[in-house]
Amino acid sequence: MHTEIEADMEVIMTWRNSARHPSGSGARERINLKVGSQLNFGISSSSGEFQPGATPSIGAFEVSEHHLLLSNFTSSTTFVIENLEGGTELVKARSRQLDMVIPFEISRILIPCAESMIEVTVFTPPPHLLGSDQATTVPDSALSKLDMTSKYFAVLVALCEPRLRGSSMAAVPSVQQVVERLRGVEQFRDASRSSINYHIDYLAEQKLPVSQWAKYMDEGRMHSKREALVAFSLRFDLVREEHLGLLPDLKRSRVQRH
Repeated sequence: MHTEIEADMEVIMTWRNSARHPSGSGARERINLKVGSQLNFGISSSSGEFQPGATPSIGAFEVSEHHLLLSNFTSSTTFVIENLEGGTELVKARSRQLDMVIPFEISRILIPCAESMIEVTVFTPPPHLLGSDQATTVPDSALSKLDMTSKYFAVLVALCEPRLRGSSMAAVPSVQQVVERLRGVEQFRDASRSSINYHIDYLAEQKLPVSQWAKYMDEGRMHSKREALVAFSLRFDLVREEHLGLLPDLKRSRVQRH
């Protein structure tokens, strides 16, 4: 099933331009593309930053009727496309690859260059969804086994939080960090390392098939239960950005720790 981009919808791209906005690190450039549009881009010779229409072109975006496509014109540089809503999801546009479909609704394109990492954020229209009354439920799925009001699910969300907040390279929290992160929740007022470890063991051994999944990943080795739980949960959307509301306010939590 294709994710069709309707003719009156737009794809939005934003990127930082420190040359034009030297005093505002958060200032961003923006361009909107409609169906049928193509945007060649390169690297500015003066600033070393992303530049639409630069010559020579290192790549191009094209908005087709069904997809946003990315082409990589370089001879040896891989572009990485990260899903900003999926924690660790990413795909790669290898050198000389043409018309690659960008599968994410909100993505970050990363292009390594000599002096910095070029970053472009891309927003595409929401995908078409099957009606809830037409959708099929997988019997006894991993998600159906999770009680989102339980303490173990809050532990799972705390483990996934750093990667859910946009960094696929973020380290998985230690058990002690989970204890500190959940202290603002009434249920975890007396939490300890041993109690958090109990929930981690319960998730890994009773609720989620991470050991079975590990057979298909890295030759069956599961280096860390915490790492395996996070990787499994994010890959299969068992923990999503909306679940972060189960955790204490992040700013208040940081203040309390200090």
